[in-house]
Amino acid sequence: MKPYVLAIPLILGYAGLKQKKSLERKELRMPDTGRRVFHFYPTGKNPESLPGVYIQHGMSAMGIDDPRILELAENIANSDHSVILPELPEVRGLRIEEKTISNIQDLMMEIHSTKHLFNGSDLGYLSASFSGGMGLIAASKSHTRNKIKSSMAIGAYCNFLDTVPFVFSNYDIDPYAVYVILFNFLHRFEPELTEELEPVYFEAALDNGLKRIGNDARAERLLSKTSVRAKEFFFQVGTDENLRTEIANRVLETVPQNLPENLSPFYQLETLDGPVALLHGKTDSVISPEESEKLALLFQKKEISYVHRTSTALTHGDSLPLHSQIFGVPALLQTFGSFLYWLRR
Repeated sequence: MKPYVLAIPLILGYAGLKQKKSLERKELRMPDTGRRVFHFYPTGKNPESLPGVYIQHGMSAMGIDDPRILELAENIANSDHSVILPELPEVRGLRIEEKTISNIQDLMMEIHSTKHLFNGSDLGYLSASFSGGMGLIAASKSHTRNKIKSSMAIGAYCNFLDTVPFVFSNYDIDPYAVYVILFNFLHRFEPELTEELEPVYFEAALDNGLKRIGNDARAERLLSKTSVRAKEFFFQVGTDENLRTEIANRVLETVPQNLPENLSPFYQLETLDGPVALLHGKTDSVISPEESEKLALLFQKKEISYVHRTSTALTHGDSLPLHSQIFGVPALLQTFGSFLYWLRR
């Protein structure tokens, strides 16, 4: 069977052109770590007979309750897979931390050893954005690489040092990632403003991600209670492009030593036993499509099998209406299809 054929039901499901199967959806706790997990698989099927897909959610305050990650999990499960969707509290809390890589490694090991969740041998890893890049590092480690049969990264990054300036350069298009970075690192270079502005940036990220507007928005109310200097800084970041460039540099100059390198596949990727599908939105304003191109070159250098495509049918992990982006569909079929094909091979 051609790889793209395996992805047709998934893509038709996203387009609303295919009736979805009845699914079992269970909320579990992982036996070792106690992490909260959703488990999806087709009704009437034994999950122990199905390939498994570990989906790691991205930086959303809704965690595994985010409708976008739930839709992805349901569509993958509808294509006869057992989907395991665990929650990482620090990622849900919008924290950028090195420990996320080791936490993903631990989950890969724990899921692989929990044989009743899937067929016990065919386990894939799928994630997006920062979790996508960190997951590739985790899957490349010596004790996990033989546990992950194939991986898929959507809108992932290769080099944190290049990603931060890109994020700040696209503030006017989508400020979400700037809010997340300032929430994490403002205390490194503006410590006197941290107490006032850290909660503002956290709520600004939530307002953006949860689409809270009007009376539901909270960041503006919090900001109104801050000092004049804090307000000036917040508004300057929003209006001054040169200041944003300066802040991006200050972030990288003041983060903990070696953090950018330790978070970057470019520096940390060892090798992968399984091939990788790379998918990137052509107009992604959060992580540059060039980051997936650099990952592809890195895989080529390390002789790791991969497929790499960009698509007009998604932005930063969010799918666009397929009827309006029909020319972006082949890239979705090729990448998702390859990922599922490799997983079953």
